[in-house]
Amino acid sequence: MSILRAVWLALCSLLCSLAIAQSTAETFLPATIPLSIRSPFMNVWQQSLKGLDGFSGSSAYSYAVLSETMGWAGMIRVDNQTYAWMGGNFYTPPLSANVTDVRITPTRTIFVVQAGPMNVTVTFLSPIEPSDWVLQSLPFSYVSVEATALDGQPHEVQVYSDISAEWLSGDRSNLVHWSQQSTSNSIYHEIQLQSPQQGVEINHQAQDGVSYYGMAIRPGMSWQIDIDGIARAQFHDYGALTNTSWAAIAPIVPNCPVFAIAVDLGSNVRSFEAVTWAVGYVRNPSVSYTNPNGNVQQLRPYFVTRYGIDNIREAIDDWTTSFSDIQARAIALDAVLVGNASEVSSHYADLISLVARQTLGSLEITVSTDSMGQPNASDVRIFMKDAGTSTATERVNPVERIYAALPALLYFNASLVGPLLAPLLDAQDNLTNTPYAASDLGPAYPNATGVTNNPEQGLEETSNMLILLYAHARFSGDGSLLSAHYNLMKRWTNYLVSEALTPSNQLDADNQSNTNMTNLAIKGIIGVKAMAEISRVLGQDADAQLYGSNAAALVNMWQPLASSSDSQHILGVYGDQGSWALMYNIYADILLGTNIVNETLLKSQTAFYSTLFNSDVFRSNGIPLDNGIGNITSSAWQLFTAATVHDNGVRDTLIDGVWTMANGDAISGPFPDVYDASTGGDTSGNAG
Repeated sequence: MSILRAVWLALCSLLCSLAIAQSTAETFLPATIPLSIRSPFMNVWQQSLKGLDGFSGSSAYSYAVLSETMGWAGMIRVDNQTYAWMGGNFYTPPLSANVTDVRITPTRTIFVVQAGPMNVTVTFLSPIEPSDWVLQSLPFSYVSVEATALDGQPHEVQVYSDISAEWLSGDRSNLVHWSQQSTSNSIYHEIQLQSPQQGVEINHQAQDGVSYYGMAIRPGMSWQIDIDGIARAQFHDYGALTNTSWAAIAPIVPNCPVFAIAVDLGSNVRSFEAVTWAVGYVRNPSVSYTNPNGNVQQLRPYFVTRYGIDNIREAIDDWTTSFSDIQARAIALDAVLVGNASEVSSHYADLISLVARQTLGSLEITVSTDSMGQPNASDVRIFMKDAGTSTATERVNPVERIYAALPALLYFNASLVGPLLAPLLDAQDNLTNTPYAASDLGPAYPNATGVTNNPEQGLEETSNMLILLYAHARFSGDGSLLSAHYNLMKRWTNYLVSEALTPSNQLDADNQSNTNMTNLAIKGIIGVKAMAEISRVLGQDADAQLYGSNAAALVNMWQPLASSSDSQHILGVYGDQGSWALMYNIYADILLGTNIVNETLLKSQTAFYSTLFNSDVFRSNGIPLDNGIGNITSSAWQLFTAATVHDNGVRDTLIDGVWTMANGDAISGPFPDVYDASTGGDTSGNAG
């Protein structure tokens, strides 16, 4: 299996915390659908209410960041009849625009609805721009509407959309204030809390951001800031807004202020091209970072390197006027992603389409500022939030989640990995009394307060870090981290040489703590081999030979310990003939080309998985991680496992289990990593 193919097959392995196969509502309709996914705190999904009303009308739309509803409404008025294509809470209820199709691509979610005589296409676009860090770090997305008359006749048409003050806080009693802004190219609403709290999160929503809703200037525009029912009724009755603002400050509830923009397209409309709103949620600074000297730095979003610390107006102008170009790049990216994923299977393409935005949306790209407050474009750090489910711990740069997201990051841009690892490395260079790697940079994103050292996770995280470092250098061509932190990596590798073969009092990525877990042991041995390759690349020949010999000796001892008595499969725990596990950590051996696990063993393990699929172990939504974990499984680890097998039927069965979960109706939030293989529902486990 080629390295690129291995990277692709595990692309769904996201933090989860982590096309167009033209998936339709009839074939692939997840219970929760991505709408605006641009940062850890701009992460808006739709509960599709699949199975309740057949997705037959606009009442099916409910927008949420995990557990919190986000007010977001849309209407179209055709010949004085008003139809809702998004949202609820209308004082004057509009007619329902019936949803006829739903398609999900890596960057877009597309709804096709019928509003009287008009066939309406609503597109939510969350661009993925991994090679342009200014655009990738700018937390804005789009919603656009276009339509064609089904009867071919001219019609009078107006369109409308708003967001509510619910975007600002998980505490709905908080006061918000706002303003309406105009530039030469755009108009936009700016909304923020009266008393923001930096670095504080309530019900999965940050308390220190500013929301924006805007549009490039065009004929027929009108706007209004008002109580939700009043603004929406104004459009419902008259097809235009008042260009006025109600008050200037109010609590989020009970009045629920909304920030609306409408466009009158005229009375002779047979079709119209995209009317596009830009929506953003900006936090500046992004991350509070405690550096190794104990000093706290307020790190800024990377886009300030182009626009400056306080010039959001220019950024919004560029965003609102660049929709056509950004959409064209998104469509091209979708085609490439889906084309590659479809070489594996159509179900795999569906999964890629669902999770691509989620993976990149877990990251914030930041820069420091100099003594004059100017951004330093050469000092880049990237931070990941552990936000895969409603039970996520909100950890900062969780190492095992970065490891799970590694294939996607390598595919999009391997250079993203280095700035993710750099703050973890910087914090540990001088911890000479700690032989193993830390698990994260703190428990409460966005406050990167310092490393968490847990000896019970020593094997897991140390192995992860060495694999991540070698993968970054190998795929990006950048060996600067290896040179800068070589002594730290040697310290870690010596720990693995001593401890990897017989894990004891150790937790793996699934929070399992059995003594002598084969899957954890092989990850440690792969980590040693990765260090041998790092040493070779850096010209440290003696170390390369030493660690290469160590890895060879360890794997030669591991294989007989790990093998079943009939040598037909790998045990989950040494000596326990009734044990088994998904050997997902072998994926790193394939990805890195270290090749310490022999092909004969992989082929027999593939055959063993096939027997599991034909036993009562297999569940409708996949296969459990091992024989002792109950029904708990991981989307990431099943897909890692799929990248290790030697039979396409076995590979596809592993993929199909994850697809069945994703296409079910048991998930209550974003696409999860950990779930119940029997029900397909959420679980509080921590696998992956």
